[in-house]
Amino acid sequence: MNRFIKFISFHFIIYLLIWTTAAWGQITEGIIIYEVKLNLHAQLPDDMEAMKASIPEFQSMRKELLFNREASLFRDYEEEPGGGRRGWFRMGANEVHHQNLLEGKYTVQRGLLNDEYLIESEVERHPWTLTGRTEMIAGKFCQLAWRMDHKDSTMIEVWFTPEIPLPVGPDNYFGLPGAVLMAVVNYNERIYIATEILQQAVPSTRVAAPTRGKKVTPEEFAEISEEMMEQFRSRMGGGRRR
Repeated sequence: MNRFIKFISFHFIIYLLIWTTAAWGQITEGIIIYEVKLNLHAQLPDDMEAMKASIPEFQSMRKELLFNREASLFRDYEEEPGGGRRGWFRMGANEVHHQNLLEGKYTVQRGLLNDEYLIESEVERHPWTLTGRTEMIAGKFCQLAWRMDHKDSTMIEVWFTPEIPLPVGPDNYFGLPGAVLMAVVNYNERIYIATEILQQAVPSTRVAAPTRGKKVTPEEFAEISEEMMEQFRSRMGGGRRR
């Protein structure tokens, strides 16, 4: 019982320190710039060895998250040379992720070959596990949380800061009591880390939802993606994995 009381007291102190620190300088609108590192080989099927040999194993890029109290918009960093267009293998390039904080809507604008799609859904509420571990990232006090995506057994670890008290983050890694400044997916297959935080006014027009593309559900887009992947396998001389 004493050990349990000490455990509860320790975590209460941690949470008290976090929220006390956050109260002094909360940011509710601005821009977060991320360095994103992708393991491209890990994201390709095992039967596409020829394609793996033709692209680098790792790719880095910069992204930015614009946010205010109403919405957030995650996209390619606007000063990225060439607008982020450096070839097909830059997975995730030119995608736009929009979260409507007031209505709980999530929209992704994603290109697939020569077509663009708007993938619309409700914001999912995931059961995050808080660890009590803390770290300073981009000058902000952060706490570690994790969850396992049971749909595909993806392990996700995130560091979020109550100094930005909005449930925002890169891609779809959000929904915590503070902005996600670092996310690690599947043990370093994909890493997002904030390198700069700009506290400035972000009008609603800058975080408006994307409108270009064919509207589909996540399930419909998954079917379209699988069909195109099968076409790639066929061209590369592979077949459907059994």
